Formats: sequence, structure tokens, C-alpha cells
Amino acid sequence: MFSIHFSWEKKVFAIFIFFITYHSIVTNKTFANMNNIKHHCTISIDSSSLSANQVMLNFSIENPYNKKMKLLMWYTPFEGFFSDLFVITHNHTAEKLIYQGPMVKRNQPLLEDYLSISANEVLSTTINLSLAYTFIPGNYQLKLKSHTFYFEDENSNRFTFLCKMPTIEFSVK
Repeated sequence: MFSIHFSWEKKVFAIFIFFITYHSIVTNKTFANMNNIKHHCTISIDSSSLSANQVMLNFSIENPYNKKMKLLMWYTPFEGFFSDLFVITHNHTAEKLIYQGPMVKRNQPLLEDYLSISANEVLSTTINLSLAYTFIPGNYQLKLKSHTFYFEDENSNRFTFLCKMPTIEFSVK
């Protein structure tokens, strides 16, 4: 009979390699499954009464994952105006409105920079665009400047969320 004897160092190394390989396969399958999930978000302008000082934007995002996640609020309407989030163009003049709100420098995200969202839950917010942009009467087009948002799971794994939306049009009286 033939037998092979390994030193304890080789056994530990073999176990380590097996663990790394297994973890890599499981993690890659998890990421692949999470990246194939359809992402849902909406943006709209309340057109009931658009005066130059009351341009209300509605934004919703859904947690498409089957577990509780945290949404990084940075560069989303959920944090309000701490960065230039939108491209807003006046149709007649073709000029882009200039963002007049604060621009915040960032460090690493803190716990309060995240919103907790249950599985398949939809969160919504409304912000007044007139607080950061100067409107005059006329027709406008609006789109998100960035379509990339970030979710994190309970293990701090970050997942990219693409919020693709068409340009929306609205009129200010």
C-alpha cells in the first residue's frame, strides 16, 4: 500500500487554499446574482403648481434584494442639497441652470450616511429644486447627473445600483 505523509505546514497550507478557493466561488456567485437584479427607481416633478420657487421633485428607489440593505445617501436626493445632483436645462435658451447649493467634501461614510431599507421596500423623498437652482418661467429638461448609487449589505459588501431614468420635462409658470 502506498501512503503520503505531509508535514503540518503543508496540511495547513492545503486547508487555507481550499478555504480561499471555496470562499471565492461562493462570493462570486453571490455577487453575480446580486448584479443581475433589476433596479427600480423613479423621478418626477409635481406639475400641479409649478411656480419658480416651488419646483418639487419626487424621487423613489427600491431595494431589489431579498435582504435588508443600506443605501449610501451621498449624491442622492435623500441627503438633500450637498452636491450638484441634476442637469437642468432651459429649453428656450438651452442654458444649464447653475447649482447654487453647498458642495461637501467627503471622508469615509459614517453610519448616519446610510438609509436602512428592508427587502423589496421602496423609499421616497421630495425636495424643492428651487432651493438650489434659480428658475424663470419656461420649459425645462432634467436628468440625474450620476446614475450610480451604492447599497451595502450587513457584511459591508458594496453593490452598485444603476438608476437609469429618461430625461424628464416640466414647465414653470
